[in-house]
Amino acid sequence: MSESALVEQIYPRLPVFLQNAACWYYGKKEARVRFGPAFERRLQELVDSEKWSASEIQAYQNERLRTLVRHAYENVPYYRERWKSLKISPDDIRSRDDLHKLPVLTKEEVRQNAGKFVAQNTSRRELLSRHTSGTTGKALHFYMTKEAVAFQWAVWLRHRLRFGVAPGTWHANFTGQRVVPITQRTPPYWRWNRPMHQVLINMQSLTPAKIASIVDLLNSQPFEFYTGYPSFIHMLAVNATDAGLRLTSPPRVIFTGAENMLDFQRRDIQAFTGAILSDHYGSTEACCNASRCPEFVYHEDFEFCIMEGIERTPGDRARSIVCTGFSGGAFPFIRYEVGDTAVWQEGKGCPCGRNSAVMLRIEGRCDDYIVTPEGARIARLDYLFKDALNVKEAQIIQERLGEITVRLVCRSSYARKDELEIRRDISSWLSPSLEVQFEYVQEISKEQNGK
Repeated sequence: MSESALVEQIYPRLPVFLQNAACWYYGKKEARVRFGPAFERRLQELVDSEKWSASEIQAYQNERLRTLVRHAYENVPYYRERWKSLKISPDDIRSRDDLHKLPVLTKEEVRQNAGKFVAQNTSRRELLSRHTSGTTGKALHFYMTKEAVAFQWAVWLRHRLRFGVAPGTWHANFTGQRVVPITQRTPPYWRWNRPMHQVLINMQSLTPAKIASIVDLLNSQPFEFYTGYPSFIHMLAVNATDAGLRLTSPPRVIFTGAENMLDFQRRDIQAFTGAILSDHYGSTEACCNASRCPEFVYHEDFEFCIMEGIERTPGDRARSIVCTGFSGGAFPFIRYEVGDTAVWQEGKGCPCGRNSAVMLRIEGRCDDYIVTPEGARIARLDYLFKDALNVKEAQIIQERLGEITVRLVCRSSYARKDELEIRRDISSWLSPSLEVQFEYVQEISKEQNGK
């Protein structure tokens, strides 16, 4: 049994004080990786580079790109083999304008060749295993280093600094992690991660029956900001409003990510909290990021990545996002197609004075949700399949309350134990009261964006 599976079986059985201790331990461990000396250095550099001119940005990106391409050619087997077959050498890529000479990298190519993306000059001891399943349940496994994690978090916290929120500020984190077992029927419906200065509230707790206790917590002490998925915070706003509850100690700012915030979500969240709403766009693979400025415009985080727009439909302003990341030399993503689209602003700059590339909107980050018998609306269903290595694709369908169908495309190694594991995860992640049917198919139809 894996360590994560062992933790998931033991943690829900612990008393609340030991669950808080486990959250403290996790927070302490993660804080060392995220917020060490490398983070402090990166954050200061990022604050300084925000003031750069367009020519300074261009020079920086071109230099980083040349270094990355040469490193990939010399040390990363996949790129060396692929580019040699196309007769491409590092000398062919001198600037951002030359990126079109390199082939676009797909998620499937990374899945099929993951071992060949690890840089040969990187010590295995430096690698941190990461994975994401994506919206159709396809597992994607890759590696990061502590330096890369610190860089990514420095980018995210620079975004918060733009709105006056400093590192170490206490906040409420509306999370997808199951920190409170869904079988718990009495408060507290939250856990404390004190090393990272946050109270953790998971989406399964945002039900009509539990919402009053959660609002009481949020009113019990000042949390300067909230962070989390917009769909989770929207659940808070809707259920609290329906119950006639209000915030007496509202947050000043709410930061969201991972999904687009829809207009009705923005309306309901602002009506309930009165907070400033901002978000950033990024990827688990740590190869791209765009953050809102105080004018609420998306700016490419140019120190962290290059974001290109590739035309897929003639005449369509929305272009496929293709990213080259500067943080992941140990497992580099070069011209990686993320699967989302964006509309870039051309010509004029941003009123905020920053000279980085501007995106008017980013599309393709909307999640569906299911409704549990307990009244919770659960999104981020991809969590169910992150460890399902024998599942190629997955889809969850709900046509009636209390029932779901799990549609799977399986690998040849899939066995009965895999289905039992998924059933167990559904029970603990969604609801033990759901009736679950499995449907095995050859393929799952995609949306227009390929997801």
